[in-house]
Amino acid sequence: MNDSQLPPPKPPSAPPPPRFLGPPPVTEPQPQPRRKNALDAYVGLPQTGWSGLIVLAGVATAIVLLGVATAVVSIFDPGLDSTAGRDAAQLAVGFALGGTALIFALTDAGGRMRGAIARLGLGKIVLRTLGMAALAWLAYLAIARLAVPLLQPEQEDVTNELGTDENGAIAIAAAAFLIVIVAPLSEELFFRGFMYAGLRRSLPLWPAALISALVWGSLHLGGGNVGVAIQLSIFGVILAWLYERSGTLWAPIFAHMLNNTIAFTLLVTGVD
Repeated sequence: MNDSQLPPPKPPSAPPPPRFLGPPPVTEPQPQPRRKNALDAYVGLPQTGWSGLIVLAGVATAIVLLGVATAVVSIFDPGLDSTAGRDAAQLAVGFALGGTALIFALTDAGGRMRGAIARLGLGKIVLRTLGMAALAWLAYLAIARLAVPLLQPEQEDVTNELGTDENGAIAIAAAAFLIVIVAPLSEELFFRGFMYAGLRRSLPLWPAALISALVWGSLHLGGGNVGVAIQLSIFGVILAWLYERSGTLWAPIFAHMLNNTIAFTLLVTGVD
């Protein structure tokens, strides 16, 4: 092919006309996601490895431990006639409940105490936890005031059983320790930290809260009537909700302690 056979060159194309882009778009600052905390969201529960069947095994374990501890106390005071014997029996209840929760948490954590404590929700205490506990207790107080005419709870005065009627400083201090410290700590460890957390793995919040609360309330039937059990079950539901809302077991523990402290003070001082 010679030069005469080559196609004529294409004329150069004109550059495209400039496009009017307009002013640059105004980018509004994106809102930063709020940190999930106890004030504005359900924090949830710690990760645990036990479920409903393990909870049943825990209930059986607590019954066995309570039977063993009570048998030991009965060796020294068969009829629990003394203040020391009744105090020891009350301490045995705390030992059985709190000990069972710790045993199963340790098993789930591979024997590591720090892991067991984390699984039971006993993390760092923050100031807002105290505020949430107080608000939850006030909510329970308001509901209880409305429910009292219907339930007519008549709970026995356990403070006298623990020796506060003897007007001895040691007896009153021992009773205060058992009612204000041991009972809230051990019961929350077992019924919220262990039982509710286990049920929550397979149940929604409210059914799991109701079951654990009813079991907790039923334990108080021996000290009063059905009205007492129902009223405490209401409190148990609020405590379970508080645990899930705050993400720490310290919140229901503090609410429980607040309730027992006020009740103990009123009973000891005789204020209605």
